[in-house]
Amino acid sequence: MNTFRVEYLKLNNHPQLGNIELFLSDNGEIGNIKKPYTSVIIGPNGTGKSLILRAISDIFTQFNIFHTSGIRNLSLPFHFHLRFQNNKDNFEILNYKDNFHKRISTKIYEFYKNRPFVEFNDANLQINNKCKIEFSEIVFPNKLIVSSILQTDRFLFKNSHPDDFYQYLGSRSTSSSSSTKSSSRKTIKFIFNSTINNSQFKSNLKELLSFLDFENSLKINYSTKINKLFFSGNLTETNFKRYFEEWWHDDFEYSKRKKENPLWSVPYYSNNYKENKELLTETVTLLNDIAKNRLTHKPYSRSKVLSIDLFDDKLIERELEIVKHLEQLDIISLDGIKINKNDSILSLSDISSGEFHLIISMIGIFSKIEDNSLILIDEPEISLHPNWQMQYVTFLKNVFSKNPSCQFIITTHSHFIVSDLEGESSSVTA
Repeated sequence: MNTFRVEYLKLNNHPQLGNIELFLSDNGEIGNIKKPYTSVIIGPNGTGKSLILRAISDIFTQFNIFHTSGIRNLSLPFHFHLRFQNNKDNFEILNYKDNFHKRISTKIYEFYKNRPFVEFNDANLQINNKCKIEFSEIVFPNKLIVSSILQTDRFLFKNSHPDDFYQYLGSRSTSSSSSTKSSSRKTIKFIFNSTINNSQFKSNLKELLSFLDFENSLKINYSTKINKLFFSGNLTETNFKRYFEEWWHDDFEYSKRKKENPLWSVPYYSNNYKENKELLTETVTLLNDIAKNRLTHKPYSRSKVLSIDLFDDKLIERELEIVKHLEQLDIISLDGIKINKNDSILSLSDISSGEFHLIISMIGIFSKIEDNSLILIDEPEISLHPNWQMQYVTFLKNVFSKNPSCQFIITTHSHFIVSDLEGESSSVTA
């Protein structure tokens, strides 16, 4: 099995951090592949821990773009020496300032493979030259996942696509804003995609709910819209199409909009349904079944509630895909995620901030992780009870035991986080 481990990072002339040197893996434990490796960076607030994660993230992200596209657009405002293991090989990337020319100062990049970890100086020039490689020979991790519950996290914001190398799991919905509702929407997207594509996801989710003393129950509730048309139980394909294609006609009673005032969901319909007869038939069939068998009344509202039980053994993955379409078509709207605790049904807005943050962050990682990933987590202890802080790393190792090739690098200011570290697959840097 391949394994990925960051071993060493040295930063020089960093705008905020200055010069620092970090050993992030114990060489004696680097071959341990029984559990994912956890590297914890601990220190007081304001000491730059988040900036260290951002530096690691920027290095891997920019060089991966160079690696996959051939576009060398490196704009790192510091010099560095990074060493990491991938499978049984060690790779090093060095960046330093060339002062040979007095008028022009340029950055030099050098790349090495399986170089003995000795001081990098002229005395070891023969070793260095022997181990030097071309950049194209470097093997990067499969995924870089960054996670933070901080509204002002230091990571680069990006609306990551599933196949992207860089996966942003921070709380922001834009480069400058975040909200509970946007976090819930993003979480539901992760849940749906992972339930469809990731066989391990539900098992991981059950472990998370158990860790937080919740029952094995998670439901996603939607409110229905335009009940007279879409949830009558007698919807036809013709009327479905007319709603999005001929909404302005006087004889079409389900819409009172003028022709020059189209629905905002018309482009989505045109791109996904107009030429897809099979999807149209499936959607209309499901809507009629929902109307007849699956809706419940919503207090003080004309809407009804569609509840998707994630742990229902009868849940069909294709239906989840269609439900995603229904939301984009504005036929249903998100009402919330419901979970059970002590025989009470709670929405995510009802639970504690610690429970909310842990659920949101873990579901994101569950949905993105794959073998040979590097996961950067910034201050996960915020809002967590000390007992949960003490169990946090153990929980990570247990729930991701099927991903032992991965490495988690965690920053924290809590000594509770490091209280349960296993010596064989963990390191601490203060």
